[in-house]
Amino acid sequence: MRKLLGITLGIMTALGGFVDFGQIVFTMQAGALFGFSLLWALALGTVAIIVYMEMCGRVAVVAHEPIFSIVRAKLGHRLGLGMLVASNLLNLITCAAELGGISIALHLLTGWSEKILLLATTLALGLIIFLLNFQWIERIFGLSGLLMIVFAVSAVSLKPDWGSIGKALLPRVPLPQGHSGLLYAYFAVGIFSALLMAYEVHFYSSGAIEEDWTTRDLGENFIVASLGSTLGAVLTAALLVLGGIIFLPRAIFPDSLGITILAGALPFGRKALILALLGVTATLSGAAIETALSGAYNLCQFLNLAWGKNLPPKKASVFTATWISMFVIALIIAGTGVDPLQLVNISIIFGMVVLPFTYYPILRVGADKRMMGRHVNSRVVTIVGSAVLVLIVIAAAAAIPLMIVTNFGQPS
Repeated sequence: MRKLLGITLGIMTALGGFVDFGQIVFTMQAGALFGFSLLWALALGTVAIIVYMEMCGRVAVVAHEPIFSIVRAKLGHRLGLGMLVASNLLNLITCAAELGGISIALHLLTGWSEKILLLATTLALGLIIFLLNFQWIERIFGLSGLLMIVFAVSAVSLKPDWGSIGKALLPRVPLPQGHSGLLYAYFAVGIFSALLMAYEVHFYSSGAIEEDWTTRDLGENFIVASLGSTLGAVLTAALLVLGGIIFLPRAIFPDSLGITILAGALPFGRKALILALLGVTATLSGAAIETALSGAYNLCQFLNLAWGKNLPPKKASVFTATWISMFVIALIIAGTGVDPLQLVNISIIFGMVVLPFTYYPILRVGADKRMMGRHVNSRVVTIVGSAVLVLIVIAAAAAIPLMIVTNFGQPS
């Protein structure tokens, strides 16, 4: 029974942390422009994150090494240092976007000042991290993130064309032409990237060590990675479907978090709107915590310093100071009034650029029989992981040019 509870909580935790600001707005914008036709990018990204999340959890358990220690070892100090700087800059930008999104959602819920809510939210999240251990942080925000199911219920209640949804799981051929074709490619890359954000695997591998997983927990690791990510992908698909049903026929481009939240509650009214606002607040809070902690994990693992949320702050002083600093700097960024949606666009596209340097070391260690022993990748996992890595490299090369020519995905 205890094992079943652990698996259930793990799945719920993966579900709660899967959907962040990027998925909520970016994916619904894709639906508003192209209907269901980009569901294939979501399906492809889901397969990719399942393969690599399971792999990084297994590597962390068997090799007793978190991801950034592996990055340092496999990429070398100089390139690894570049990855550390790039990853933590993206963590800061993403954390600032999540904090800004939380203040918007709470403003819609309460009517209070966004500036006050931004400060209060940051202080509250910092206090939660300081007072609670890793397991309770993970479970609280994972379980509360289940409120996002209201978006899936809303999508189903609007009676989408299930045949069209099934066809959209295959890549669209021929592609749209001209600016529409470039927009289509931009959103395909963005959806794929948003599902593979580096902080997810950094946090997940560190969490496996924080929770003292052993090789006996590898079955749980597989279930959490596969079912949790699949459930999260279903919620993300619901956002895209809502965009296609509500916004596409009306030629509306949802360019704010408030509009996307409203779409999730449209079929049911005020009570559903409150649930949607609470669900968004919970899942953005979980993402903000993950990015702040990931920044601290990355730095300490790279420098081989004591780290871990479950350690007393005095024993992991640099770790504690780093996640606090991440929150403070993110608060300053968000407090300047910069549009959180713009921050999200930057983090998704530039995040794509660093993904090859995150996932290559994971694949290399996972396939290394000397390090992994009998828990080495199967041939199928290595083949699929290699194919995914090739797609990641292609998408990384295309990300910034597409961002420039489409002006961050703006319709003409």
